[in-house]
Amino acid sequence: MKKLLLLSVSLLITAVSFLQKIKVTVTEAQIFNKFGTHDNNTVIKSPDEDRGKKTIDCDYVFDLEKMTSTFYSRSLGGVGNTLNIINLTKQGSLYIIETADYGRIDPSFTYPTKIYVDVDAKTMLYTWYDQYMGRSFVQQDHKLTMSISGMQ
Repeated sequence: MKKLLLLSVSLLITAVSFLQKIKVTVTEAQIFNKFGTHDNNTVIKSPDEDRGKKTIDCDYVFDLEKMTSTFYSRSLGGVGNTLNIINLTKQGSLYIIETADYGRIDPSFTYPTKIYVDVDAKTMLYTWYDQYMGRSFVQQDHKLTMSISGMQ
């Protein structure tokens, strides 16, 4: 019983030491998609559609303590939402954040997302799969700023 308690306490201390909030403001992005299920590199290197680089103005706030992902777009006229983070993986300075987004036209549609945020390289890829049309999407963010708070 003591071992279980010690393990629980050490896991809690480890989790608390990595709690933080990551804010990313994106001003230029490019969306690629490819029919079928594909990894990010395949979608970017040989897309069925490349929407080209677009000037945008939006924020993503990843609250790793509350396990939420908040999106707000000034360029879309104030559109935004907050989603629960359903899985979080940390590999060095790379955070892989998973959510279940919903459809803008039909909110009953759900889309599994993975957001790859590298806090050292200051990069972000936002990826999702459209199971209704059978397409993999990657949003490659070209111009962004990133701030991190609460890192211990």
